[in-house]
Parts: sequence; structure tokens; C-alpha cells
Amino acid sequence: MGNRITRAATHLSRDAVQKRMQEEQHPWRRQRWEIIYQALRTPRKAEDIARTVGVSPSTVHRVIAAYNQAGVGAIDTPGKGGRRHHYLTLEQEQILLQPFLVRAARGEMATAVEIKRALEARIGHEVNKSTLYRLLDRHGWQQIGTEASLAQAKVGKPVEGDMGPVRQESRSAQGDAVGVRKGREQQAPLNAQRKLSSQCYPSDLTDQEWAILEPLIPPAKPGGRPRSVDMRAVIDAIFYVDRTGCQWRALPHDFPPWSTVWTYFRTWRNDGTWERIHTALREQVRVKQGREPTPSAAIIDSQSVKTSQKGGGVATTVARRSKAASAISWWIPTA
Repeated sequence: MGNRITRAATHLSRDAVQKRMQEEQHPWRRQRWEIIYQALRTPRKAEDIARTVGVSPSTVHRVIAAYNQAGVGAIDTPGKGGRRHHYLTLEQEQILLQPFLVRAARGEMATAVEIKRALEARIGHEVNKSTLYRLLDRHGWQQIGTEASLAQAKVGKPVEGDMGPVRQESRSAQGDAVGVRKGREQQAPLNAQRKLSSQCYPSDLTDQEWAILEPLIPPAKPGGRPRSVDMRAVIDAIFYVDRTGCQWRALPHDFPPWSTVWTYFRTWRNDGTWERIHTALREQVRVKQGREPTPSAAIIDSQSVKTSQKGGGVATTVARRSKAASAISWWIPTA
């Protein structure tokens, strides 16, 4: 590696790469475009680009090499995972869950075993329970109650023990093992249970400050999973890092995951959100003071350095003596 400068090929212009980086919805693909953008904007060593983007130098080398060789196609890849292999479309899954959603709206509890049987009847063969849980997670369903094995419920063996939040009358005659309901809107996540009305840390926002800042937070992008993280907690976490100077990985556990906070901070830094928030707040302060939102004039001041009382040319010219005073000595006659 040494002092080698990392450069990206000009398959796309710098502005085109920046536009793709800002419009990309997948974080890992946006990170790739950010690496290309940094290499196009200011070619430098891979270690410096890695520190700016937040990746390892080997990742920078791998992305740059793939982009230089294959172009845009090396960046716009489908990535790992995803729904390239699935039994039902999202619309068909919603139709499958609709009867159970109606029951949940009435306050009844649907069970994972019942939904699993409905899914197997729909596709014509058995599925693993992990497939069912991924399906429920995609549509925002949350598991509640006490776990028991699906095998026990399948053979009709009653399940012993308390079902927790699941009401007793919602149990099936066969003793279904797991209860689920539409819970993401009803049960707040652990990180959202922080008392927002009071400051947990000195750097946390007050209710009045959050009321001013909340309208300036960018909304969630359309498509994909809905935003589930509490944005006030994200802002509080960023202010905590700024106030204490701690590492991102050292954030207290009552904040959102450090990777989530860092992603929002980096995204808002790159797309100009921080600058827009600062501009909006400055304009609000000026208007509140009875001034124009933006200044109409500017004064440029510079420091003056005193060199001489006279002009430069005059000050550096050596004074010439008169001819009368040029004699080496005066002759004085003696008596």
C-alpha cells in the first residue's frame, strides 16, 4: 500500500455519483457510492478515505477495484439476502394475514400455529417456523406471551404455564404455543421507553427544543420498511457524543444502536441536512429579533500591520548629506 493514491475511473461524473449517493435507499450501496465519490472528489490514500466513510481500507480497495473494472454494474448489485426466493408476494401475504388482523383489531389474539397452518394450506406444503416469523416481521407483527414448542401444539398437547399478555379465552382448544398480534404500533420498543419529558443526560433536548427541531428532521424515505427508530433519541445520542467526546461504540444502551445513530449523522452530513437545519434555526432567531431572515450586507474586516510612518520607498531611501557636511573634518586655525 504505502503512499499509493486511490483514484476512481470516470465512468460517471462526480456530480452524477453524488446524486446516486444521495438518492440511494440501501445503506450499504450508499456507502459504496460514497467511497467512489470521495475518490473522485479528492484522490488520496485508501486509509484516509476509509476514515472519512467509516469502513476498512480493504473495503475501499475492493470497491474501487470493482468499480474501475466493471463500472456502475459493480456497485448496483442486488446484495445479500432479500426476497429473491419467496413463496408469496407482499400483497398475497397481506391477504393471508387479513383475517388475523381483524381478530387482533377486536382485541383477540391470533396464534403463530394458526397462521402457519393457513400459510401451509395456501402454498401446499410445510414451512419452517423461521419462515413464518420472517413473514410476520415483514408486516410488523410482534410475538407476545410465553414460548412453547410448535411440535407440542401441532400434536394437540396442552401448553402449561401463563401466557403473559395473551388472554386466557384466546387460547385454542389444542393449546397453541405462541401468540402474536399487531404490536409495533401498540408496544413501544425498549429504546423508545426513555422518558422524553425529562432530560436523562445534560446533553438531551428539552421539550421546547425538540418542538423547534422536530419539523426540521427529514422524513423517512418512501418505500421499504417504515421508520421505527425514535428520532429524538437519535438526536440526543448525537448531542451526547458531541458533548462527551466518547466513541460511537461507547454510547449508553438506552440510546438507539450506535450504528443507527452514526448512519443518520453521516447521511445528514453528506446530503446537507445539518447545514439546512443550521440555516433554518439562524433565520428563526433573526426573525424573532425583528430582523430580516438573511443579512442584506456584510462587512469584511482585516487587521492592519504598521510598518513605517512614511511610505515604503521613502522609508527605505538612505538620506544624503550635503556637500558642505561631506568634509572629513573641520580645520580650526590656532594662534
